[in-house]
Amino acid sequence: MNSSDFLTSTIQDYEKGGLHNVEFLKKAHSIYNEYASYPTPLIRTAYPYSLGIVFSYFAKYYSNNIDYYTCIIENALFCLNRAIEICTSQNEQESAAIRLLLLIEDNDWVMKGITHKFYERSTQELYGLPLIAQTILAQRMDPWTFETEILKHIGAYCIQKSNFPESKPAISDSDILRLQDIISSGKYNIRWPLVKVPTKRVYELFLEFIAEFIRTPYDRRITQLIYKEF
Repeated sequence: MNSSDFLTSTIQDYEKGGLHNVEFLKKAHSIYNEYASYPTPLIRTAYPYSLGIVFSYFAKYYSNNIDYYTCIIENALFCLNRAIEICTSQNEQESAAIRLLLLIEDNDWVMKGITHKFYERSTQELYGLPLIAQTILAQRMDPWTFETEILKHIGAYCIQKSNFPESKPAISDSDILRLQDIISSGKYNIRWPLVKVPTKRVYELFLEFIAEFIRTPYDRRITQLIYKEF
């Protein structure tokens, strides 16, 4: 069902009214439900970039339901990363990296929740300590210290991949300005890393973790979402 034209029309519907556009919501629900199955066809999609955009736009519609919100964000992360990995167009790769960075920026609390699970799963490789030792260390630090640092590394990698000296990415001028403001702020500069692995490896481990969720038939991931028009 989800041809390139259908995905393009869904994106265009969002641009005409955002989450208030009924046509966008109907299409976004149908797209999500197509991939809410096991095994999910998402891992074989030919349109990871367009799907990543749709899921990014759709996620906040379910911001009051942590399970649905998280699943949609996971889909967006997986698809945008796939676009970075496999798209033959440098323009799409760079645009996907920018959109992934903005996804982190725009969905702070759910991203921290996802990252906390990743932190618990990958503590040994990230910090060279078992989880129990890392948890004791965390008690002496500000809340979310480690999750924030992990997201900083992921964001830094996205900024690195969005370096487009000779091409204009396929995103809006306003998002380009946001990217420039984020870079200028230094928010994602890595000065004294707590992790023991390079930034690229943090990113790779995180997306491997996301891919595992995509491939696992958790109840929340195979639940069909019903759009109710009021």
